Amino acid sequence: MNTVFRLGLATILFLAATLTASAGKISGKIIDEDGDVLAFASVIVKGTTIGTSANAQGIYTLNLPEGKYQLVAQYIGYKQSFFSINIGANETIEHNFTLSIQGYDLKDVVVKSNGEDPAYRIIRNAIKKRQTHLNQLQSFQTSIYLKGVLRNRNTPEKIMGVRIKGKEKKDMKDSMGLDSAGKGVIYLCEEIADYYTKGNKNKLIIRSVKESGNPNGVGMGNVPSIINFYENNVSIVGSFVSPVSQTALKYYSYKLLGNFRENDKTIYKIKLTPKRGFERCFVGDIYIVEDDWAIHSIQVLITQKQGLDILDTMKVEQQYIPMANDLWVIKNQVYYPTMNFLGFDLSGNFVTVYDNQKVNEAIPDSIFNQKITIAYQRDANKRDSDYWKTERPLALEMDELRNYDYKDSLHIVTTDPKRIDSLRKKENKVSLSKIFVLGTGFSTKAYKSKFNISPLLFDFNFNTVEGLNYDPTLSFTHKLDTGKTITAIANLRYGFVNTHFNSKVNLSYSSENRHWTGRYWNIALAGGKYISQFNQEQPVEELLNTYTSIFQQENFFKIYERYLGAIRLKRNYGNGLNWSVSAKYEKRIPLANTTDFSSTSKRTLDPYTDNVAAEISPVPMPEHDAATINASISYQPGYTYTQFPDKISPQSSNKPRFTLNYQKGIPNIANSISDYDKWSLQIQDRLNLKRWGSLSYNTTVGGFLSAKNVPIPDMNHLTGNQYTIAAPFLQSFQLVPYYRFSNTQKIYGTLHVEYYLKGLLTNKLPLFRQAHWYFLIGTNTFYTENNRYYTEAFIGLDNFGYKIFRIFRVDYVKGWDSEKRDYSGFRIGINTNNLLSTPKSTKANDF
Repeated sequence: MNTVFRLGLATILFLAATLTASAGKISGKIIDEDGDVLAFASVIVKGTTIGTSANAQGIYTLNLPEGKYQLVAQYIGYKQSFFSINIGANETIEHNFTLSIQGYDLKDVVVKSNGEDPAYRIIRNAIKKRQTHLNQLQSFQTSIYLKGVLRNRNTPEKIMGVRIKGKEKKDMKDSMGLDSAGKGVIYLCEEIADYYTKGNKNKLIIRSVKESGNPNGVGMGNVPSIINFYENNVSIVGSFVSPVSQTALKYYSYKLLGNFRENDKTIYKIKLTPKRGFERCFVGDIYIVEDDWAIHSIQVLITQKQGLDILDTMKVEQQYIPMANDLWVIKNQVYYPTMNFLGFDLSGNFVTVYDNQKVNEAIPDSIFNQKITIAYQRDANKRDSDYWKTERPLALEMDELRNYDYKDSLHIVTTDPKRIDSLRKKENKVSLSKIFVLGTGFSTKAYKSKFNISPLLFDFNFNTVEGLNYDPTLSFTHKLDTGKTITAIANLRYGFVNTHFNSKVNLSYSSENRHWTGRYWNIALAGGKYISQFNQEQPVEELLNTYTSIFQQENFFKIYERYLGAIRLKRNYGNGLNWSVSAKYEKRIPLANTTDFSSTSKRTLDPYTDNVAAEISPVPMPEHDAATINASISYQPGYTYTQFPDKISPQSSNKPRFTLNYQKGIPNIANSISDYDKWSLQIQDRLNLKRWGSLSYNTTVGGFLSAKNVPIPDMNHLTGNQYTIAAPFLQSFQLVPYYRFSNTQKIYGTLHVEYYLKGLLTNKLPLFRQAHWYFLIGTNTFYTENNRYYTEAFIGLDNFGYKIFRIFRVDYVKGWDSEKRDYSGFRIGINTNNLLSTPKSTKANDF
């Protein structure tokens, strides 16, 4: 019998004995010779993969069936310690392990004056065997226990410049479970699970989960089960070069610190140092097994110098155990994040203990069915305290025990209906900050109904057609049943110069599947009279237009009024597929400028332009009616799912999203004159290139199948931009005037591409790498028949800001077109959720 078979048989017999015999328990503490605890040290039953880990205080507990065993305690950088026991059924044995620091033999290590460190020979052999170790696990199974805890070590006196004192400070500490000094556990969870991998398929089955203060919590199921250092790029809060990757020698310097013998194997300890500062590499030590050239253990660190943005540091430790002469499997893994944010000093440890490992044994295909990659048992978060006392392999620390008790009691208080209703009444109180900045809201009991009024600060704007205008939004939401909601949104608008009053109402009914996140259907009706830009994508942000109109005498906000009646039906299946159909009838009425007000001297600036889409037609759009229908279907293949205890949650894939759209203008319905057919096919994707950054693209091809009568609002318009503030990236053209390339061509195409280098070049430049600024390059291109085109290229710097607020970017853009016009300029934008450049679609055009 080979070694793997014998070890597997021993493990199976051990498990069988566990099921048929009463278990004894051995527990104790693992310390070093100075009496210091060895946090998360391992205790293993020799000859098997059965074992446990100590907690952060060095305390371990291991349940064993009646019998004789030899236990092995081990910790990175220390000699193994052995203990033989003969344990009886229901017997409890206490034994403390004392580990001595591992001595290293350097007598055979010789570095010649013109030679390299002996570590390089070892690392080259490990690199050669990397693919073997990566591929030798054709299938792998293991039980997992994970405990994650996040602690606060300091509470600030001020948050964003505002002093926190008195009752507010006490309430903040109480809600976080902190002591009077502002220290304590702020997050705690535990999981017991089974992990399966076969080829490129992975499955995590979570048997039980406990989250402090949340009886319905689901823990951290999306945390990677195993951080794999045999991959060229190690994925952990970003992508980092593995010290045994195929190209590792280009990135790391290695130094052999010594070797020692363990279980008749020579283990080398090698120091890792990045060759260049600010390279996305690890710092620390790696232990390599001679002849097997496998990872024995690893203890490494990454910091902001290596590319962390939000976290300050992340330390990773792993220990492996042998299953055969050339086969080592992971036994435990710990990572330690730290972060200082807004004055809070946070540190944590997330320990994962692997048990009952099986290599290359049959796994039923049914395990991987239905594309569910994470599955919770239905009662996973309903286990009682007795279950956890029996099943958790790591003893809880005192502050963790207190946190469970405190947070469970706090949950009872915070979920008390009387308290919730008291808070609701407090939230309903009107204040000046709500009226002017935050918005005013009123809720009925149990938040069955909600009524909101938008804040005054953002509801006043200016344009040359209406002058100063007031544009409030009133919304009402009522919950009929679980997942069923009626929503009414009223948009009111009054122009103080042209004295036009407009109003529009959206009424919608939504039914969400409470057992499947993102699966819903919605029907909506809209009617009234309101304004719209000629481009119905509403590219011009009113706040920016207000500023440029008043202070620069530039008004890009070209609008018309329309009477609207519309209906829309939407369906989202929560699996990457969604569709919508809509129909609307509009009476479109042209508008003219009514004011030339500006705070600037009119002698130094050009006068306001007329309220027309001048690049299309220098005269006002004629009044007309238009009846249109629209159908759209979108699909992204490759969705996977997390099966929570009470619902399924979809996870989007790394495959492209395809969207097909068709719109028809229907003549002779009432007074409709629109008569056209147009279509478009859009493909969007983001390719993760790991350490090399990412490549995102958004391309569209489309055109008019027929164009007998196409009113200006129904033409194909580019989403242009004439402001220094950037328009939405990957959707817009940053320099082109809004209506210059509007068309009714039979075929056209657009392409938006961004290559985000993520430090690929900036880590070579001292100032840039210290500031964590990243280059990006790309293009926005439009082409249509008759060789008419516009293209712009850009280079930008991204990641301006601090911590999680690193959201700003600056681009330099250069453009060319078929008329040989040149364009250039800088654009300042927000790389995600750009509120300034996101149009107010709810106010102007919902259909």
